[in-house]
Amino acid sequence: MHEHNTGPHEDESDGFDEDFHSLSWSLEPGPVAIKKTDRSFFLFRETIIPEKIRDFFAIGDLQPGKKRAVVFWLENQQFDAFIEKTSHLSPRTRMMWNADFAAVLRTVYPRWLEFFKKSREESNETPSVYFTRRDMAGHYDVAFEDAPSPGAVPVEFPVPLKPGDTIDNETLRAIFHCGAEGTMRRSLKAGGFVIVSDHTSSPFEDTWVNNFFHYTGRGLGGKQGISLPENKILVESKTRGVRLYLFEVFVPGHYVYMGEVEPSDKPFLSRQPDREKNLREVCIFPLKLTGQKRPPLHYRELEETKEELLRRKTFTSSDPGSPAPGSLKGRRMHSAASPQLKQEPLVPAHAQRGVCQLCNQPAPFSTRNGEPYLETHHIHWLSKGGEDVRENTVFLCPNCHRKMHVLDLPEDVARLKSRFL
Repeated sequence: MHEHNTGPHEDESDGFDEDFHSLSWSLEPGPVAIKKTDRSFFLFRETIIPEKIRDFFAIGDLQPGKKRAVVFWLENQQFDAFIEKTSHLSPRTRMMWNADFAAVLRTVYPRWLEFFKKSREESNETPSVYFTRRDMAGHYDVAFEDAPSPGAVPVEFPVPLKPGDTIDNETLRAIFHCGAEGTMRRSLKAGGFVIVSDHTSSPFEDTWVNNFFHYTGRGLGGKQGISLPENKILVESKTRGVRLYLFEVFVPGHYVYMGEVEPSDKPFLSRQPDREKNLREVCIFPLKLTGQKRPPLHYRELEETKEELLRRKTFTSSDPGSPAPGSLKGRRMHSAASPQLKQEPLVPAHAQRGVCQLCNQPAPFSTRNGEPYLETHHIHWLSKGGEDVRENTVFLCPNCHRKMHVLDLPEDVARLKSRFL
């Protein structure tokens, strides 16, 4: 491999700023490392790897003056590179690659190559490059933001699942060749991202509304924005040919394939609590199924909340050839109306008197069957170990139900518990 003339940016007197390079890198579950490109990336065929990223590339034990080979994969092509720790008084860790990968960058991003040739300024608008670990040590899938792979054609990927099929996480990872963690998992094999909406652990309020899935954008703290890389991908997925595969989790470890989706409208702002239950603005992305009109698990949003879904997902099968209980492969999740879905006993009739058990106000409306509309709530949430028993179950109006899930105030909990004393 050609050794570069490192130039003044590697001089000991240049005031090297580790914080600058740290800010240009980020990590997301998967695991995936994201590098926001800069001058060195385009002109010098290298990038500094800050301390917070070194574990991702498994180079924590790399000694000064030593190198370690790595391999980039772009579709079915591979490119040789290496990571070295310099012998400076204050050693730096950098990754460098051959001219063939640099040629790919020139093809994909000609604008930015010309920009850095003509200007000595950096830019906040440069695209990001995604590195995803492969099973083989030192091998990484590479994907580019805001550009297709050079010479790429639309990915032909027949999903080996039917909407409604339930699989485990390892099977999902094997099918899509994606990471094992995260809510947006890049899949080069499938030409897009696997979206996982986990109702058992996520703080986000993802939900179906009139057969459109309202998906909460990424960003766990503070105000969200569509400029975040994952949110930007959602906005531009149709124009960039990025495919989105939606899974929902209602029971831990059970991933239900809902189908391929695409944006149905522009994102809008809403307010949701974060992990500390502080309200903040979030971006909601309306998504629609591409090959079907309704989700395979067709539950009525106004009648079954996420808390109820956790209670009701007990499955049986009348097919003698179906997998044994506990087996996930090939299993189907049936609709709430299906006779194959085991129905749990309802709350006793004395609790269904048409009055919210928190605010004592009448139900806000009646269903088409003429029944007062209230929502079931478990005082001690099932997702936190609560039991599905009468003494833990109340009927609330939608406003009070949302209040409990957002605030869960001790005085309200005590009030609901007192209903059973």
